[in-house]
Amino acid sequence: MRTSRPVLTAALASLAVVALAACGADDAPTDDATEPADGATSATQCAPGELPTLTEGTLTVGASEPFEPWYVGEPTSGEGFESALVYEVAERLGYAADDVEWTSVTFEQIVSPAIKPFDLAAYQTTITDERAAAVDFSSPYLTSRQGVIVADDGDFADAASLADLTGAKVGVTASQTSLDAAEQAWGEDVEIVPFSGAGDGMTALTSGTVDAMVMDVDQGVAASTVYFPDTTVIGTLPDAGEPEQLGLVLDKDSELTDCVSAAIDEMSADGTLDELRTTWLASDDIEQLS
Repeated sequence: MRTSRPVLTAALASLAVVALAACGADDAPTDDATEPADGATSATQCAPGELPTLTEGTLTVGASEPFEPWYVGEPTSGEGFESALVYEVAERLGYAADDVEWTSVTFEQIVSPAIKPFDLAAYQTTITDERAAAVDFSSPYLTSRQGVIVADDGDFADAASLADLTGAKVGVTASQTSLDAAEQAWGEDVEIVPFSGAGDGMTALTSGTVDAMVMDVDQGVAASTVYFPDTTVIGTLPDAGEPEQLGLVLDKDSELTDCVSAAIDEMSADGTLDELRTTWLASDDIEQLS
């Protein structure tokens, strides 16, 4: 169980101010700005703390190996984008911090069609049609971009465009969307090298085994500043097709999906998601490579 929770005091104490900031100058919020559309579920309509969870009165959350910026320390810390997100969702569904239990799972367990050992999982999972055939996704909580990282002392340290990386060995995480994004960006102009995990790819980058690494840009910023400080995120890959959006994962046809989505939707409407993003993520200034 979680023993302590840092509260986003500024965000929650001034909810009205944040909600205003989330609206355009010519799009002032109305009294019913956070009300769901007709027929939609509201988090307040879900019986607080009495949802049909795996364990009565407890919200069980799946996560894999914790790393910044998603988790600062253990998931129970409440620090990091997804840790803070989970506790905020739990609170809106009527679960106190001590009612949240975390369980360690692999990414493969999260996206497979097997019965889940969790009520929901938070592990930077991109919503795709293929995955949605096997699991449920909540409403998206973040639109993601793929970042490109190079070693500061590598042969491609001065790269500033996609063309500058022609001929490079580019690492990707095999089971995630970085593989497809890299293939669409470069085609056969680079040699794509898959890794089982982003950490393995970053280790290969710093040892010179690959020349660049592609991963979620927010993860890449943390990797280059916290874990591998002799590397730099030089930009993001161009958008290809539908934007990549992350969602919480639930068992297929879970009775919780609508309520979890309603909580995410309300967080989007009242500005809480924006506050979480600006508090924990640092990729806004990273430009797209051309």
